[in-house]
Amino acid sequence: MKCPFVGSRWQSILLRIAGVLAISASIETPIYSQSLENTFPNEWYVRDGEGLEELRNLEGKPAQEISIAEWKGEASPLAQLKGKVVVLDFWATWCGPCMAAIPKNIEFINKYKDKGVALIGIHDAKSGWDSVDKVISEKGIEYPVGLDAAEGDSAKAYALKFWPTYFVIDRDGIVRGAGIKPNKIEEAVEIILGGSSTMSTPVTKIASFPDRWFLGGEKRSKESQSIVGKKIPKFEINDWIGSKVERDDWEQRVRVVQFVRPELSPSMDQLAKLQSVAERFAKQGVVFVAVCDARSDKSRMESIVEEKRIEIPIAMDRPSEKGANRIGSMGDSLGIKFAPTTLVVDRSGVLRASGVKPDFLDSMLNQLLAESTPILETVVDEADKVEVRKADSPKEKTDSKATDNPPPSPATTTPANPSKEDSPAPSSESKKP
Repeated sequence: MKCPFVGSRWQSILLRIAGVLAISASIETPIYSQSLENTFPNEWYVRDGEGLEELRNLEGKPAQEISIAEWKGEASPLAQLKGKVVVLDFWATWCGPCMAAIPKNIEFINKYKDKGVALIGIHDAKSGWDSVDKVISEKGIEYPVGLDAAEGDSAKAYALKFWPTYFVIDRDGIVRGAGIKPNKIEEAVEIILGGSSTMSTPVTKIASFPDRWFLGGEKRSKESQSIVGKKIPKFEINDWIGSKVERDDWEQRVRVVQFVRPELSPSMDQLAKLQSVAERFAKQGVVFVAVCDARSDKSRMESIVEEKRIEIPIAMDRPSEKGANRIGSMGDSLGIKFAPTTLVVDRSGVLRASGVKPDFLDSMLNQLLAESTPILETVVDEADKVEVRKADSPKEKTDSKATDNPPPSPATTTPANPSKEDSPAPSSESKKP
């Protein structure tokens, strides 16, 4: 008798399951971070987050282990606190705003210590530690306090700019807030714990990728990374080489976009490599598009496409409004300054990677194809209005579109004048007691 579960339909399903398992086994375990646009309002940050790019760039990345020379209270390395929400307070006894914030710290941790929250005070390595015992006794500090390592290793690892500086780390060990005001710590922790929120947009979990998968590694251009984790702009391209990609072919697909310039042989060599990747992944629904530098000659690009038998659609970028020496309009919108540069966009239209090395493109695409589409995604349209879209499951996305449910417009918040506690002291690099 023929088994009823071995029909072609079931064979297809089993093969798909096997394929997903094989992909999952072959890719590296992703590090989970948060899509940080509007995670916390700017006015929650000291100095409204302006001019502190290095500090804010820590958000969404795994928290580095703190280096402590001496502990007052129970030793509390971050490795032992996984699964808890952790607040780090970089402080010093010589810092007036730090001292003024201590009563808030005590009130906060007494309220949240039984809710899976930990608070650690990290004292300046350079001076003031000799007064710590007296401060702990007089202020009634019961949370752990550690002396930063001799060279201020923890302060360096966390790009410290002023005192006090607070960091909020989620249960997965990811930095969610860097430089938040002392009087906003409780609200930030409530958001992470899943309590009441004043966020203007929802937070969506997305996976990041190892630095070695990118050109420049951890030192890659900040401008090229500025749009990563955000919805890509909408583009209208009217000038194509090869087949034109319609919006219906583009939406709700994993996409690879490569900026190219025919005058540069490395750019054309990389386009040829992309062609071979496209041949493997196009059958899985991945869309490939090349964008030709607006300064380039179209006829030269056409000649190379014919010579190398490139079948990837090529969009001719429009001239940049920022000057003749720029790569083009699309390049400007995505922070691209040179070709070749490879971008990867997920099914929800979020730019997930910029400057991907060709050798790691396969691994990245396998990971994006295997991951679940976020349940909730933030979409910013051309009028900069925010709407919430409930995403379909991956297999339903090709047949149906998500239903849009716009929320009420968020109330405009006027930043209050910072209190004395919120006014930071300069770091010990620039101020001595």
